Amino acid sequence: MRILGGDLRDLDGSGGEAHLVALDENGAAAGSARANDLPAFAREASRLASGEPFVLAVDVPVVGPAAPGKPRRLDGWVHRRLGVRLPFLRGGSGAAVSGTDLLAALAGAGQPCLPYPDRDRRLSGLAEIHPELVLKSILWETSTASTARDLDDRESLLRAMALPAYRGARSARGTRAERWAAVDLALKVAATDGRLDLRLAREELASGAGDAPIARAASLLDALLLAGVARRYLEEPERCAFVGARESGYTIVPADAFLRRVALREATRAPERARLFPRATLTQRLGRHASVRALELVDMGGRAQRVEAVFETPPLYEFDNLDEMMWWKHCRHVSGAEVPAEGLDEMVVRLEAKGGETPLRLVRSRHKTLSFRFEPQQGWRQRMAPRDGKTYAFRVLRAVFEAERS
Repeated sequence: MRILGGDLRDLDGSGGEAHLVALDENGAAAGSARANDLPAFAREASRLASGEPFVLAVDVPVVGPAAPGKPRRLDGWVHRRLGVRLPFLRGGSGAAVSGTDLLAALAGAGQPCLPYPDRDRRLSGLAEIHPELVLKSILWETSTASTARDLDDRESLLRAMALPAYRGARSARGTRAERWAAVDLALKVAATDGRLDLRLAREELASGAGDAPIARAASLLDALLLAGVARRYLEEPERCAFVGARESGYTIVPADAFLRRVALREATRAPERARLFPRATLTQRLGRHASVRALELVDMGGRAQRVEAVFETPPLYEFDNLDEMMWWKHCRHVSGAEVPAEGLDEMVVRLEAKGGETPLRLVRSRHKTLSFRFEPQQGWRQRMAPRDGKTYAFRVLRAVFEAERS
C-alpha cells in the first residue's frame, strides 16, 4: 500500500498551491507533486499511487459539518484537551476543500476512496491528520514532562506547549525573515522525531528567502508530516490515537501512552445506553474476525443467551491500571476488530508485557458503569502492582456476551 500526504489548506482558488508527497516502503520521500486545483491534485495522487491501493493523509476535514466554518464536536474537544486550535473552529478561516469534494475528485480520477484508512490495506482511503497535532505530539514526546510521571498537572503542561507559527494568520503578520525563521524552527521540531524524512522541505527552504520558497517549504513540511503519521498509524497503531468517530469527524494523532490517555479519555460522540443485542447482530459485527457460537447446549427461555466469540486475530487494547478493577472508560482500542461493549460479560486476554504468555480472565463487575474484576487476583498481581497508574496492553483472545435472542 502506498502512503501519500497532501497539504490542501492553500487550495482556495486565490492562486495557492497544494503539495503532495509519496513515501517509499522505508518511509523516505519517493516523489512529490504540486497542483493548482482539486482535479489536478486528484490526478497527481493517482499518478503517485501507481495503480496500488493507498492511504492519502490530508489536513482538511474529511468528515464534518455541511455548513462551512461550523465547528465539529471533535474540533472543540481538541482545542480544550490538547490546546490546539484547528483552522476550522468558529471564527477561523474554514476549510478551503471539503471532504465531499475531495472524495468526488478522487473518484473522478478513477480512485474511489473510503473516508478513513483501511487497516486491511486492500482499499484506498483518506486519513484526516493535522500538522499542528503532529508537532504538538513531537514536542510532548521529546519533553521532560513526558517521562516525569510524578510531575503535577501534566495535562496543563501538554496544553501549554506552544507551536511555531509558520502558517496561517499569525505567520502572515510577520516579516519575510520571521516567516522563514518560523518554518526553519518547525523543521527543527519535526526533526526531533528521527523517523520523518524532511529532506524535500529543507531543500525548498534553502532555495531562497522569498515568499514563494517559504510557502512551498511550509506546505511540503505539512505534507511530509501527514504522510509520516499515516505510515505510523498503519505500521504502529499503538503509537497513535484515532480520536473521534468515522461518521461525525475524526483525526489521527501520533501519541505515547499518556497522550493516548488524554486524547481518548472522553467519547467524542454522545454516549449511548449499552443494551443487549441479538446473537444475529453480534455475528454480523464480528463474523469476519471471530468464531461466534452459543455457550448453552439447551435453550433456556426467559433469560439472556450467553454467546462466545473466539477471535482469529486477537484485537489489541490497553488500559490504565488505576483501581482494583479495569474500567472500560479507561480502556482504549488500539488495533484489530473492535469488541462491542453491549452485553460484554467476560474476556480471556493475554498481556503484551514480558511474561504475559498465560491467558488471564476479566469478569464483569456488579457496578452499573462497565468494569471488570481481575480473576483471579493473584494471577494478575504476579504481573503488575495494584493501582500503579501504568498503562498495560492486552489482546482479547475470547469474549463472552449476554445477548437477547433474535
